[in-house]
Amino acid sequence: MALGSNLPFWPALIFTYLEPLSYILGWNQAFNTPTEFILTQTPSTLSSKVTPVHPNAILVSYAFANVLLVMTGLVILCTVVTREARVTKTFLFILGCGDLGHLWGWYRGLGADVFWDYNAYNLSLWANIAFTVFLVVNRAATLLGLFGRIGRRA
Repeated sequence: MALGSNLPFWPALIFTYLEPLSYILGWNQAFNTPTEFILTQTPSTLSSKVTPVHPNAILVSYAFANVLLVMTGLVILCTVVTREARVTKTFLFILGCGDLGHLWGWYRGLGADVFWDYNAYNLSLWANIAFTVFLVVNRAATLLGLFGRIGRRA
């Protein structure tokens, strides 16, 4: 196993380090600049039509920031702290289901025309859609054993 994780090298790099880093970066923006965070969730072609950010949206941004911190802790707990391969596998499966729900939510929220228009994507959309596709594909490959066995050798 690699990098102090239950996972082989490539999945450990992605899920134990890169993914939590993305959560921390998301937390930073959602918590420290909530208005900017909210307004950058859609392409500029849609954002230009947005009215000023409602205070409720700011509260949702702060709540989402908290979820990202919790997720960071859960990733560390379920890929590094635990010695149980079953916990890591179950966690990756649950996150994969969440990834699919995340993508469906973006598809529903943006509409098909915007969702499939990669040229209109801003950094936030690349992070929310393309990176999520990357994660779910790698989660599936990891669970299928394509990168090696999950669990620590005795």
